[in-house]
Amino acid sequence: MPDLQRLSDAAVTQLLTEHALLHDLLEEADRITAEADSADTLVQGLLELRDMMYQQFAREENGGYLRDTINIAPRYASECEQLRLQHRLLLSDVDAMLDDMHHSPEETLATFHVRFRDFATRFLSHEHQENAIVQKALEDDIGVGD
Repeated sequence: MPDLQRLSDAAVTQLLTEHALLHDLLEEADRITAEADSADTLVQGLLELRDMMYQQFAREENGGYLRDTINIAPRYASECEQLRLQHRLLLSDVDAMLDDMHHSPEETLATFHVRFRDFATRFLSHEHQENAIVQKALEDDIGVGD
């Protein structure tokens, strides 16, 4: 049986780390688009974000809290699978932004802020859905409402 305290602590810690990085990247996007600066710092931030996302998604899919959630509450397996499929889409979004920055940085910078905000909204929604499933599984497992 998974350690429920570890499960919830890990979810909160990871979410806070991701929120902080997304916030930093959004601030950098604002600065770059406002100052028409080089995109080097932004590209570095996107690479760091992609790395962090890849590692986090791998942990979730291979023994992380999504698998623990299914172990605790198998009835959420379908929802967890949908979230797992979103991982590839979110990584592809970052890859597309990086590719566009590489091939046409000036054009990409002009629209990057709106594009990144759309991505950030979808990413945060994904994280919220994951956290909601974990929360439901934990509540079910400890008998909340009994």
